[in-house]
Amino acid sequence: MSPIQTNKRTECIIYSRVVGWLTPTKCYNKGKVAEYNDRKTYKINTNKINE
Repeated sequence: MSPIQTNKRTECIIYSRVVGWLTPTKCYNKGKVAEYNDRKTYKINTNKINE
């Protein structure tokens, strides 16, 4: 196997949404990165909402 060629890669920009604002995570300072890593994601059970 040959190593992955880096000249064919494209940068992937990750956005975070907080209170309606979309911000690229690469612009975060150290404190915001720590806060972002501490976040928990939740899944809402839509069956209970529709009852």
